[in-house]
Amino acid sequence: MKPRTAFILLLLGTASLGLGWYAGIARDTMGEVAASAATLAFPDFAARMEAAQRLKIADHSKTLVLVRAADRWLLAEHGNFPALAPRVHTLLAGLAELKLVEKRTADPAEFARLGVDDPKDAKSEAREVRVLDAKGAALAAIILGHTRPNPENGGAAQVFVRRVGENQVWLAEGAVEADPDLSGWIDHQIINITRDQVASITIDRDTSHLVLTREGDKLVVSTPATHPVLDQLKIDTLARGLEYLSFSDTRAASAPLGQKLGTITFVTTDGLTLRAAISVEGETVWAVFTPSGKDKAQATADALGKKFNGFALAVPSWQAKTILPSLDDLLPPATPTPPPAAVMPATPTPAMPGQPPAPR
Repeated sequence: MKPRTAFILLLLGTASLGLGWYAGIARDTMGEVAASAATLAFPDFAARMEAAQRLKIADHSKTLVLVRAADRWLLAEHGNFPALAPRVHTLLAGLAELKLVEKRTADPAEFARLGVDDPKDAKSEAREVRVLDAKGAALAAIILGHTRPNPENGGAAQVFVRRVGENQVWLAEGAVEADPDLSGWIDHQIINITRDQVASITIDRDTSHLVLTREGDKLVVSTPATHPVLDQLKIDTLARGLEYLSFSDTRAASAPLGQKLGTITFVTTDGLTLRAAISVEGETVWAVFTPSGKDKAQATADALGKKFNGFALAVPSWQAKTILPSLDDLLPPATPTPPPAAVMPATPTPAMPGQPPAPR
């Protein structure tokens, strides 16, 4: 090998080592920069969280407002019914831990594509979350857009976000569970009492008074004493009125509830009495429950009263007739009258050979 060629190869080798060293340092430095750039969306929110007094979650069709009362959060537009505490804590913690990891567009024309456009727009898929203090000042306010899988296996969830009042869109890491649908913020079950646990049912409407009492393994109508034959299947359905009974909405019991239909009172074999005043407003059936109890049922009555006293609960609309039937509603289905038998035209008698046809 010529001396000149050897010298050139030596230079190239040295340069390659230098470039490799630089590339390694550069990769490490870039990683450090990326890690340090993952800043909190609201750096001081965790320290100021105790000042939060009002939460507002909205999308294009629904708005949910929660207000703080001591250590509870209440659903302001649903009679101040208590929200599920773990759900509120999860939302606040998610906001406190949300990290901005990568700048994206600041062009409003691109907002809808990432799901961070104005939530008030009819076609928007964005959700807006605001946390306010007692004076109405925002402690945190953000628009949540589309989510995407984290390219790192097992990494934190990623979501496009835009802080309210800013055009800059960020790719963020963290989970902010914010849905304005009421269903995720309440425990829907009222009570679960099986048919076999019901000792009696009393139904009072404006024009009727019904009492059903247990005889053996079934309930029968004892008042009025004289009545037509009733459909036992319908009576059994009535006795199941408290099985997995749930609600979908709440109001203050003092609020207008539509037309009052009457009351139904269940008494169980262990001493629980549960009275429900029933009203109907459009397609919604409202029930205001008044529990009482004795002996071992007292604890159940106290728990129901603590949870539901002062509230009207929207029970499933299909239960309107089964939860407050009249005596006529308990009659068996009418047997349809069979149609009259078809009258076939008379068949003429064939004439004998040589005889004229028989007259018709």
